[in-house]
Amino acid sequence: MGEEQKGSFRTATLELLKKKEGRLTTLPFITRVADLANHLSLSKQSKSEIDRVSRVFPFRIPEFYLQLMDKGNPVCPIRMQSLPSLEELEGTGETDPLGEQRISITPSFLKKYPGRGVFLAGARCAMYCRFCNRRRLVGRQWNPKLSWEESFLQMERQADLKEIIVSGGDPFMLPVCDFAYVMERLRAINRIRIVRVSTRIPVVYPEGLLEGQLKALSGMPSLWIVIHINHPREISPEFIDAVRRLKGIGANMLSQTVLLRRVNDCARILRNLFETLVSLGIKPYYLFQLDEVAGAGHFKVRIEEGIRIMRHLRENCSGLAIPHYALDITGGLGKIPLDYRYIKGRKGEEVHVESPAGVAGMYTDNGKKSECASCGICKG
Repeated sequence: MGEEQKGSFRTATLELLKKKEGRLTTLPFITRVADLANHLSLSKQSKSEIDRVSRVFPFRIPEFYLQLMDKGNPVCPIRMQSLPSLEELEGTGETDPLGEQRISITPSFLKKYPGRGVFLAGARCAMYCRFCNRRRLVGRQWNPKLSWEESFLQMERQADLKEIIVSGGDPFMLPVCDFAYVMERLRAINRIRIVRVSTRIPVVYPEGLLEGQLKALSGMPSLWIVIHINHPREISPEFIDAVRRLKGIGANMLSQTVLLRRVNDCARILRNLFETLVSLGIKPYYLFQLDEVAGAGHFKVRIEEGIRIMRHLRENCSGLAIPHYALDITGGLGKIPLDYRYIKGRKGEEVHVESPAGVAGMYTDNGKKSECASCGICKG
């Protein structure tokens, strides 16, 4: 597809969305191997492998995101994050690495820490990331909307609740009417002073950011949009425009990034990403060590490599461009900064850590050695 055709497709899709102010579920998304083969050159073996993996872990890729891919590069970071791989069927991992079932007050309202909670507004994402820590829920036959009212009631009863993180799935995949209803209900709970919305929409499906949703967010007393972005290649003109629109309603902008082997496990790649985000008015908030989620072990980066990357960032970047390097202790024991204060010891692949509350936990640090992907960013 040529650049002119790409632009025409994006424009047509955006105009259709503006007219409907609803949610398209078919045209912009690829969910079948046969459709994927219309966009990529896939061997018979590759088609068979993708089909096999997708029976266990479904895939869904926006056509927009696919257009960001370097189709001739088998380790393109866009490809690595979106296409199923046989490696997903290997190794171990947890279906619920953050222990969210244990901290669920309702099926859609989680509370682990004092003063804040997580509201799972929907189960759908524009793209099924191949390392998602909620892949047990996303794209499955699970409907959090059935427990919304119970969740809002529980929020009203939580005397210490000051902050809500709206997550999912991706909240911006909700129809405008549902999205507006969620924001209206949260706004009505007086003790909630901060609303965080976690999203990947501006990165993978920016045309899906609808004016009706922006209108519903306007007027929130303290609104923070946390964008999940992992590589400089994901910063497109459409992404920049989506950020501009979000900032236009007064949203504070943060980013979170997952450290991923063969995607961004390079200090120069992350420096490029974080400095560019700061220039767009987005503060890099978290760099996460990969959760121990089933089917994603091949993305693991060794903790010592992550610490080395952070050292490079601290030496070479403005403080504005430096995120917190953190690990969610497996089993839902809490989030810790990955530095010497919380790493208590090591035995083989087992890294023994301790949460700020003094709870001991363990992370299996068995990621393969990081290697240069020859992307050329360090030479630019």
